Amino acid sequence: MKITAVKGIPLRCSCEPISDALSTSTARQALLVQVETDAKITGIGEAFTYGAPLAVMKYLVENQLGPMIVGRDAEDIEEIWTTMYWRTIAHGRRSLIMGAISGIDIALWDIRGKAEKKPVAELLGQVSDRVPSYASGGFYAAGKGIDGLKAEIEGYLKQGYRDAKIKIGRNLDRRGPLRYMAIQDNHVAVEEDWKRIETAKALLGEGELFVDTNASWDAEMALEQGKELRRLGVSWLEEPIPFEDLAGFRRLCRELPGLQIIGCETQQGLGNFKTMVEEGALDMVQPDLGWAGGFTECRKIGAMAAAAGKKISLHCFGSAVLFAASLHMAASMANTERMESEENPNPLKSELIADGFAADGRMSFYVPQGPGLGIELDWTKIEKYTIIV
Repeated sequence: MKITAVKGIPLRCSCEPISDALSTSTARQALLVQVETDAKITGIGEAFTYGAPLAVMKYLVENQLGPMIVGRDAEDIEEIWTTMYWRTIAHGRRSLIMGAISGIDIALWDIRGKAEKKPVAELLGQVSDRVPSYASGGFYAAGKGIDGLKAEIEGYLKQGYRDAKIKIGRNLDRRGPLRYMAIQDNHVAVEEDWKRIETAKALLGEGELFVDTNASWDAEMALEQGKELRRLGVSWLEEPIPFEDLAGFRRLCRELPGLQIIGCETQQGLGNFKTMVEEGALDMVQPDLGWAGGFTECRKIGAMAAAAGKKISLHCFGSAVLFAASLHMAASMANTERMESEENPNPLKSELIADGFAADGRMSFYVPQGPGLGIELDWTKIEKYTIIV
């Protein structure tokens, strides 16, 4: 079964502005990756972009990586992954190249599953039929305030979620990196962040509250604030500092017992995660399937984490394609703690498949059972959101 074409499908839709500690999103975007074969089996994947120009990601998929693999056996996935990695080694390893490799890899596993008439999770060694999740939201927005956050968390509880994650750290008064960002609206005083945390935790009760600073702090600030987070009942602090600061991560893990340090969604590749784990720089491992290396690399990251006694919690902030793929990945790892379920309005997640994603009463999502990723895409909706780049 030979690969005949590799295509990037850039999607974008506008959204009400939402902000984390650093960035403000006024649109949601995704780069779907379609791999075609001479057996008329087509695979779909997603290369996560972190807001990178879709034209660049599409070019990498179609014009750099695609020609390397057209004509190859689509089921020779490990060899294809290794070829793409080594042929881009001088300028790759991380960032957009690894994201593009991830999207292609996901599509190839979708093809293998369809060819063998099995869900990808089964091919990977499925250990569960569903994946525990938490509601991911709590962004800053104009006029939202404490009352808006309260209503948001109450909505999650009504859906059945027990645990939730909110953003913190959008504070100009800390002299942090927000001052370098193009949009600085919706920043709050530090005191309001504490109120946001107290409000969310009070509503969740025995449920767990997680917070995410999007690497906007330095180690000293994270140590100082981490003690207060622990006192307020926060369970984990996500990517508090840039992943390059290994010494800082080590200090956080060592000096903040009782507050799990989790990361890093922006990190990529087995070797880099392995270094962080071996250095004692993470309490829990958090790769993104569409960024860290696809199924082929993330299964190794998961196995490495398990061997080190670490739990894993997949980051997932993309379209329905990435969410479906992440369910398969999470369900195949015995050390999965739970998975991120974004609850911001996002048509690229809610509209691209007809039936949505099924969950039990506690918002553990069932793994799609069809061949490959097990989803039926609504191509009219994909065409609606496809843009020319």
